[in-house]
Amino acid sequence: MPIAALLAATLLPRAASAGDETTVAQYTGRVGERAVTMYLKDEPAPCGGVARIVTAIYRYDHVSKWLLLRANSDDQGHLALVESGLEAGVSGALMLVRDGTVLKGKWISPDGERLLPARFDRAPTSAKKRAEIEDTLEKMHYENDDC
Repeated sequence: MPIAALLAATLLPRAASAGDETTVAQYTGRVGERAVTMYLKDEPAPCGGVARIVTAIYRYDHVSKWLLLRANSDDQGHLALVESGLEAGVSGALMLVRDGTVLKGKWISPDGERLLPARFDRAPTSAKKRAEIEDTLEKMHYENDDC
């Protein structure tokens, strides 16, 4: 694969120019002062075009279980992730912007009163880890969206 194509696929997985590749990544970072791990899968929409399907979950390290994130993205690197679950309902939202391998922005409480800085750095992931991420994403989707 040419270097330019590899860089586009790695650094700009949301863009149509990245082709039909699906990316699965682990991000580590912080929401406010809390350490967080996020799994994010970014794949082309089945109908083509620039639309992408983003599936994501995250957890506060050593504090919470996985939280499902309802995702929307655009071709300018904006990513809106809403924390939700069957039991908890909406528990917060992340408004992020991609900057290379970094996602940065704000976490917003459901009532809109609290704003916390959020930053996630893409972590290196092995093929084994990517498979684990996909399994965890599928399990969370099943637990929250299937009857």
